[in-house]
Amino acid sequence: MSVHFFSFSIHCSSAVKIINNSHFCCENWQTLEETGLLRNDGSLISALKTLLFFTVLMITLPIGLYFASKAYLFEGTLGMSSSDSYFYAAIVAVVAVHMVLAMFVYVAWNEGSRQWREGKQD
Repeated sequence: MSVHFFSFSIHCSSAVKIINNSHFCCENWQTLEETGLLRNDGSLISALKTLLFFTVLMITLPIGLYFASKAYLFEGTLGMSSSDSYFYAAIVAVVAVHMVLAMFVYVAWNEGSRQWREGKQD
């Protein structure tokens, strides 16, 4: 089998795996486990779960806050006109987007530094 990647060619009789931007051809995957290259699967899954959570939050929270604040807060409680409530509800949605982004950066930063500290202790 031949795999071409950025003009590099790897010939191998077994499957080719890409791990940490490196190409490996191995008959026996135990050698990769022994070197520790496959132990990051848990951190990858954790990062993907975090990304999925914040993706769903980024979609649902601003849209939900927009319609809820427009109908219940600005038009219902404060008695604003429809055109004014559109404007202020949009501001609430934009603030929600920025809050979700800030939370994502905070969680990603702490998750990365925690994984770096755990990896350094090995």
